[in-house]
Formats: sequence, structure tokens, C-alpha cells
Amino acid sequence: MMTSSRMLLISLACVWIVALTPARGASTAEVAELAETHAQLAKVEQLIAAVDSVREWHRDGLNTRIDQLGIKVVTRLNEIAPRLLTAFESGTSARTELEDLLEQCATFTLQRIQVLEQRAAAEREPLPKFQQNAQADIARAFIEDLTSMRKDYIKAYIRQAEIRRTAGLESEPMFQRARELLSLIMERLMGQVRLDAMSLDELRSRHTEEPLREDLQKALDLVQTKQTRNLHNLERTIEIGESVGIATAEQRSLLIRERGQVGLEILQRDVFSNLWDDQFSRFRESLARNGPDVLFRLLLFSLVVVAAWAVARLIRYPVRALVHRERLGLSYLLRDTLITLSSFAVFLLGLVVALATLGVSLGPVFAGLGVIGILIGLALQDSLGNLAAGAMILVYRPYDVDDRIKVAGAEGIVKRMNLLATTIATTDNQMLVVPNGRIWGDTIVNLTANRVRRVDVKVNVSYAEDPDRVHAVLMDVLEQHEHVLAKPEPEVHMAGMEDSAVVMVVKPWVRTEHYWSTLWGLHRMIKKRLDAEGIEIPFPQRVVTLRSPKDRQRTSASMDTIVDQAEPD
Repeated sequence: MMTSSRMLLISLACVWIVALTPARGASTAEVAELAETHAQLAKVEQLIAAVDSVREWHRDGLNTRIDQLGIKVVTRLNEIAPRLLTAFESGTSARTELEDLLEQCATFTLQRIQVLEQRAAAEREPLPKFQQNAQADIARAFIEDLTSMRKDYIKAYIRQAEIRRTAGLESEPMFQRARELLSLIMERLMGQVRLDAMSLDELRSRHTEEPLREDLQKALDLVQTKQTRNLHNLERTIEIGESVGIATAEQRSLLIRERGQVGLEILQRDVFSNLWDDQFSRFRESLARNGPDVLFRLLLFSLVVVAAWAVARLIRYPVRALVHRERLGLSYLLRDTLITLSSFAVFLLGLVVALATLGVSLGPVFAGLGVIGILIGLALQDSLGNLAAGAMILVYRPYDVDDRIKVAGAEGIVKRMNLLATTIATTDNQMLVVPNGRIWGDTIVNLTANRVRRVDVKVNVSYAEDPDRVHAVLMDVLEQHEHVLAKPEPEVHMAGMEDSAVVMVVKPWVRTEHYWSTLWGLHRMIKKRLDAEGIEIPFPQRVVTLRSPKDRQRTSASMDTIVDQAEPD
């Protein structure tokens, strides 16, 4: 490499020559722009030559300044070169000088790309990949800056090649060199991304098995950070590579797979095909490696579930026999609930064992079920209210199946019960399904809760009848009825004296199951016996007196006489 003073003299001479011999058709300003760019490049070359002479401590700062000025010079040249190539006619000294300057900038750009790669490698070599401290963070930030400047140089180099191609100059070697550089960078990044992806899979698997280990979580975060940085660099490199015609379908598919984000690039045929082939290949490899084990686990899972279902069905029979024992005295609802819960508990236990055979962690499953339970509870508040009322009915047992109850405006015999509703059959054979919430919130009248009930029958007799004789007749009727109990003793009372009759009340005691037949039978027997004894059963009577007009006049006159006699003198 020529010395800095010699390079500076040559550059100034070129500037002087160009300034004295303006090109035909070119303005003085355009020639001045070319000269100024040439001088700036010469200044950068001078700084490069001085790098080795400064202390090592200051070299990073000087190199950074060189690259900042270098990127500025080549960017400026790329901006003015298309216009100057049009202004400077072919064969002129200015055109030749411009072409030489383009060649010089291309060489300078390649040199800086190599220097930046070497500097980044030198910084990366002593740095542990996952070291966490201030020095390591500063080093990684510095490496990122070097990588960013290198990508800026590569883009400038590609732009120079495009300018040369537009001007009819040789450009294919530059494009080929750019493709080689970018391909090498992309291959290195793809290899690193795939390696980190395998590390992440392994760390995630171990973290799932040991979720409480903080060192695993820390390692997972570090590798994920490194992977994110490499994916970002790969994306930027892909964008530059596509500008020089590099096929990037494989790289794009890798980005989609590792980021888990689908963009418009999925619509590209090559990207989609590559992604599909990769996923299918992974599936095939996974199936070949884990297929037998997965099939065995699924078979074992199915067998455990079927066995749990069969045992849950069979367990109902001994539980049913146990809860139906008379000495336990359990209600129908409690018996049914215990049978259902025993069957459900056995099946749930079997399902837990079956999930364990698949390697499913039950902690997240139960946590998810808890969240789902809260959501279901909010959505089914009324049903839960009925369920709570059913639980209260289960505990307090105000009625049971086959009891006759009167509740919530309904009366009939209880046919079925569960924790949500009660089914009642009315006397005219209608089936009413009443929610337990309404039943528990109302007054419950159990007409068959006790084994013995009293039948009350009212009997009206004439005022002309002897009460003692009527009492004796009614008591004899009760004694002759087959369902009337001797104890408690039946009673007959005079309950009152109404307008047209004396009210007698018959109060026999019967077994609950004979209540209705006794009630209806007593009415018939009492009526027939009273008729046989000649005892009158009165009915309401009203006396109506019809008066003629003469009678009304006579009555009026009598009333007037009475009034006159009553007046004082």
C-alpha cells in the first residue's frame, strides 16, 4: 500500500487536472463535486494509513471514524455518479477520472467489509456467548455496530455495481462477489439459528420437567435473546440478498418457522413449498423416531380410559346395594347422588392415570379447569343456585320420591329428584318439573311425611235434630269404617251454628296411604246413614213475602198516624 503522503499528492494532482480540463457538456459544479468526493476519499485513505501508528487504545475510535467517513463518501458518490456519468461524455478525462474513482471506491468498500468482519471476529472470540455483565453487554453492542456498518458497506457495494451496469461498465464480478459475501453470511446465520433452535427445544423440555429451576429459566431467556438477535440479522441480510438475485425461500421459511409469525412472504410459492417440505420432513422424522412410543402411549391411554369407564359402571351396583339398605334410611336423592358421585370419582381417577401415561402435566390441567370452572359459574348462576338448593334438600330432606307435596303452586306426587330439579305428577297426571331453587325458596308442604293423618269432614244437620243422637250416629259410622284407627281415637264435635244448620265435625285418624279413600268414603257413608236414620240435612232457605199495592198504601197510612201521635203539642 502506498504511503499516505504519496496518495494525497496523487489525489490533489487529479483534482487539479480535472479542474483545469472540464469535460465537454459538464458544468464546473459537477467537476467540483467529483473533485470534492475524490479529496474526501483521499482523506479517508490517509486515516487508514495512520491506524497502525496510533496506540491500540485509540484504534477502535479511529477505525469507527474511518468507517463513518467511508460510508459517507461512498454513499455520496453513489448519489452523484449516475448524474455525472450522464454529464461526462465517454473518452473525456473527467469521465475516465470518474470511472477510476468508482473502481477505487469499490476496492475500498471491499477492504472495509473485510476489516469490519475481522474486527467483529476479534471482539467475539474472547467473549463467552452467554456471559452476563456490563463488559459483555458493551462488547455485544459494539459487535452489533460493526455488523451494521458492514451491512451498510455491502449495500453501497451493490449500489456501485448497479451504477456500473447502468453505465455499461463491467459489473458482474462485483455482483458475484456481493452474492458470495451475502451467501456466506446467510449460511452462517442459518446454521446459528438452527443450532439455537435445538438448544431452545432442549431447554424448554427440561424446563417443563423442572419448572422451579431458576437457572434453566435464565438459560432459556439468554438463548432466546441470542436467537432474536440472529433472526433480526438474518432478516436484514435476506433483504439485501434479494436485491442481487439470491434465492431466499429457504431463509424466509426459516424465519417464519422460528418466529412463529406468518407474513405476506408465505404467499410466495417457493417460500410456501420450502416451509411445507421442511414441516413434512420434521413430521416424518418425528414419526419415525417417536411413532412407536406415541402409538403405545395412545393405546395405553385408550385402554386405561375404557377400563376406568367399565369400573365406573360396575361400581354403581355395589354402591346401589349399599345405599338401599333399609337401616341406613337414606333419601332417594342422597342415594342417587352417592351412586353418581362414586361412578364419577372412579372414572375421574382413571382419566388422571390415563393422562399420566401420556406424560401430561396435571398441574396446568387443574389450573385450566379452575379457570374454566369460574367462567362456567358466571355463565350458569341460575343453575348453580338450583344446585345449591338441591344440596340443601339433600341435607334437610323435606320430602322424598313418592311423597305427596304442595310447593311453588304445584301439588302432586314426587316422581324423580336430582340436584337441579324435582319432577311432580299431579292428580290429573301432568308432569311438572320444578327447579329446586323455587322449591327451597317457598314453603314446602309434605302431605305424606307422617304415617298417620286426620280426616276432617263437616256435616250440617237441622236445628230440629237432637245433637246427642246425631253424635251417636256419626260415631257409629266411624266405628264401622275399616280404615279409621282406634288410636288416636276418632272425635265428633259440634263446630258451630249457622243460619240454616248446626255444624258437626267428624275427625277420624287414618293411615296416610288411606287418606283420600277414607275422605271420599266417609262422605258417602254419612249421607246414607243420615238418610236411614231420618236425620234432616238442611239447605239454606229464604222467605219471600209478596205484597199488593193496597197493602203498601195501608202500611204507609199507619206509619203517618204513628208519626202524628208522636209529635208534641
